[in-house]
Amino acid sequence: MADRTYTPDVPYLYHFKLDRILGEGGTGRVYRGVDTREGRVVAVKRFHETFFRNALHQRDLKKSIKRFKKFDHPNVVKIFDFLNKDDNFGDCMVMEYIDGPDLKWYIVNRPWNLRERLTIVAQICNGLQYLHDKKVIHHDFKPANVLFTRKGQVKLADFSLYGSSLLLELFDRGAGEQVTPMYVAPEFLRKEIPTTAVDQYTLGVTMYLMFASPPEGPVRQPFPVDSLPALYRCHLQIMPDHPSISNPACPQELGDIILKLMNKKPKDRFKDCDELRIALSSIGRSRI
Repeated sequence: MADRTYTPDVPYLYHFKLDRILGEGGTGRVYRGVDTREGRVVAVKRFHETFFRNALHQRDLKKSIKRFKKFDHPNVVKIFDFLNKDDNFGDCMVMEYIDGPDLKWYIVNRPWNLRERLTIVAQICNGLQYLHDKKVIHHDFKPANVLFTRKGQVKLADFSLYGSSLLLELFDRGAGEQVTPMYVAPEFLRKEIPTTAVDQYTLGVTMYLMFASPPEGPVRQPFPVDSLPALYRCHLQIMPDHPSISNPACPQELGDIILKLMNKKPKDRFKDCDELRIALSSIGRSRI
């Protein structure tokens, strides 16, 4: 019997025949389906009606996806199209279908392995650097937006859904209010115009979950507080404990890198993700 949890609530979206719900989050619901014109398997994100803050936000994403369709990198999910021609179907983004789990699942379920996790972060750095070189900020980097193929290749998804144009950044600072609270960079909360450094901060939070959590134990959060105001205050003012305190298996120098990524001021983080990847490459290696 089919699991109703994964059974699509609609059989079609535009010319895509749907066969499975892959997941749902703050931006929308994602389906697996077949493109009846091209014959390929794809992922289709149907945005929640409340996702777009205004018409400018919607137009910005539609325009951005025309650029994203040209992007081609092994660590970035391929974007195929944005459709909003039918009110019955709504706003949909068509993407490459990735057949493995996400990093959120990995952190909870996979055995702790330093080298394997560093390899994952290196691929993340490659993908983020590619986006940054294209003048694109991810805006909502978090474990749920890091996907794996069955062969273990990392793919970054859902980049720049909250807006990427200078006009939108100048006249609408609402992106920070939509980003998952645990991963909001301080500059978002300060209503500053974001730079690529916001992705470094959220990568730092993600790496904290990956490396500060002990091999045998629950996932360790950087800010274990129980209210949204307290969490935002931590993002703005408090540095988390060094990752090696809760997980002695985390090398001191790796913990130092994670805390540098989580600096409150963007200028105190790394110059870019290439510099970060170089710093990570020496972790656990002999200096002789």
